[in-house]
Amino acid sequence: MAANSAVSLRRNITMAALAVLLLLAGYYASAAEPIDIGSRLEPLWDQFLIESMDGVQQVLHEPVPRDVAITVDAPWEGNTSCYFTIFEDDGLFRMYYRGSNFDLKTNTGGGQRVCYALSVDGIHWAKPELGLFEYEGSTANNIIWQGEGVHNFSPFKDSNPACPPGERYKAVASGPDDAKLIAFKSPDAVHWELIQEAPVITIGAFDSHNLAFWDAYRQQYVEFHRGFAEGVRAIMTSTTKDFLNWPEPQWLQYTEGTPNEHLYTNGITAYHRAPHIFIGFPKRFSPDRDLKVHPYPGVSDGVFMTSRDGLLFHRWREAFLRPGPDPTRWVNRNNMIAWGVMQTDSGDPNLPGELSVYATEGYYVGPCELRRHTVRLDGFVSIKAPATGGAFTTKVLTFTDGEDPPLPQDRVSSMPLTFTQENPIRGGRSLAFASPQILKLPNTQNLGPQATFAASVRNVPAGHRRIFSAYDGGATETMQNELILDCNPGGTIGPEQTGFRFFYHTKEVVAPLEALPQWADDSNPHHLAATYDDGVIRLYFDGKEVASGGEAGLGPIELCHGDLQFGEDYPPTSLTNEPFLGVADDILVVRRALSPEEIQRLATEGATAVFGQTASENGVLYTAEAAEGGRLINAFTGGPSVPAPPEAAETKLLINYATSGAGSIWCEIQDASGNPIPGFTLQECDEIYGDHIERVVTWGGKSELKELVGTPVRLKFRMSDADIYALRFR
Repeated sequence: MAANSAVSLRRNITMAALAVLLLLAGYYASAAEPIDIGSRLEPLWDQFLIESMDGVQQVLHEPVPRDVAITVDAPWEGNTSCYFTIFEDDGLFRMYYRGSNFDLKTNTGGGQRVCYALSVDGIHWAKPELGLFEYEGSTANNIIWQGEGVHNFSPFKDSNPACPPGERYKAVASGPDDAKLIAFKSPDAVHWELIQEAPVITIGAFDSHNLAFWDAYRQQYVEFHRGFAEGVRAIMTSTTKDFLNWPEPQWLQYTEGTPNEHLYTNGITAYHRAPHIFIGFPKRFSPDRDLKVHPYPGVSDGVFMTSRDGLLFHRWREAFLRPGPDPTRWVNRNNMIAWGVMQTDSGDPNLPGELSVYATEGYYVGPCELRRHTVRLDGFVSIKAPATGGAFTTKVLTFTDGEDPPLPQDRVSSMPLTFTQENPIRGGRSLAFASPQILKLPNTQNLGPQATFAASVRNVPAGHRRIFSAYDGGATETMQNELILDCNPGGTIGPEQTGFRFFYHTKEVVAPLEALPQWADDSNPHHLAATYDDGVIRLYFDGKEVASGGEAGLGPIELCHGDLQFGEDYPPTSLTNEPFLGVADDILVVRRALSPEEIQRLATEGATAVFGQTASENGVLYTAEAAEGGRLINAFTGGPSVPAPPEAAETKLLINYATSGAGSIWCEIQDASGNPIPGFTLQECDEIYGDHIERVVTWGGKSELKELVGTPVRLKFRMSDADIYALRFR
């Protein structure tokens, strides 16, 4: 309870800070900075691309109820079977769920177990006889797990390329007393075992549907689970690179005006057609509503929400899935949407498919069923125009005719980044830290036997200042695999008059303040660097070596808390004397120990002078100069080159839309200032009507847009009695 109270307090503080920062920095891109959408599919589910709407509105679409996918009626299943998890696996659909029965007369349960079903189309399901666990003297059942974690066992297929074959399938579940989250593995999705006895997450409330999966777009694991914030059921999340070491979870945040409602489950996943976007289907619980159709009060429905970073969500206030006329669905805990959105056959040869979502019916009253509901591809939300007509215009954007833009390093900052163009340290702008802030540096957990850490800083006030850190307050035994690089112009790090130090895995090297005489003048930039060579540590200040030591043979850098952080500890151990404050630039991590000559050039000429515009063979490079849109990105391209597309290939604008028989859509491409581009005006656009998932937009029969690739443009759509669901350039 104490932990949850503390988390609730942190949630209040975080929400207040976030609200202010979003107003100042803007969550969505401004017109001054074009949004690069590459060739990605962009569903119109939020305000990310929308500049203005006139006579149109965003509308949430309800799913269409279809067939019952599965009836949970075996003796080892029952009327409280739930927490369905579904995923597609190379043409095979796998389903996992809790088998459970509750006797309302005696108010007792009949035990729990994890059950399993299979399908080849996501529509028709079968329960295989697995022969794994005994029930009343027989193994002729579909029980796939019996033991710790049966309450809410939630598997997924791990598509991480680095995943060992024996762990290709993973799962999370609540541990004893639902007080923790534990992790499982399987080589074949059928035979399961614990990965380790120790829990992986302990902050939160775990007696609900806990979820974890590999986020292929951002190259990390992500999890979502429930907590209680001031007595209200809410959702928490965390990310990691290794599945077992999860940072302290954060509360999800919501766009302004979203009410504080009980969210019993979450159903969050990456949308498979646009994996840079998260979608979620929380079960909204109204505990005080009672229609007197059941001994237990409370009514549930399903809602829809979406996010571009997994932290800030737009949650629709209207229900996505209503209980409907069936009185049994107004019973407590029905309408729980399963985890997993499947693309299934629509049965219409004119359509490429549809989306299937699944929801529980008959909870408590029995028989418990999972019904399939369908939605048009990309069709959760549309921009809808009435018959009287309307229009909407996008923000300034750019698109490509080749690959999509580089993967974003989402969640790299604890808050939106702030830049200064006034007297930048290097280049056109530098990062400004006026308040405690954490920057995560992706792909830095396992740096190998050699590494270099460097940054240029200015206006750093006296006090203990973290530069690079993977420190948890000494919670790990003897500070194993913890890393700290910090500074203090006042010279008071610990009992010594230390101006600059590097610490890794119990070994520390310090540079005393007297070795840094120019440090007293904080109006000038200073370059701080440390190299690590199998335990041998060297410190450099303004390009000159000022300290060395360590222990040869200490081994590779393998950090205890995932990726490095710049600016603070993880989690923060203090917000008064440890965070980095001031200006920073050329934030750099390299997978080798740079030579003294290279360090000198870094200090005087910058990273580009040393490495050029491509990554060094063993380098992982990041710099503040390349930061845009609140993200710190890789400043150096590196990696294999991508061949240019064939000259014959065209670049076109495609839309997912539907009109009535009399409805119409026209599109205009404008320049960044809103002026129509000749050849792509509304008057020249060929009228669009019908119903298509991907329809090419043409102007006088012309669809080729190669001449506009990379050019900042706006799109203006004029519509009548029509819906537009998504768009893309391809």
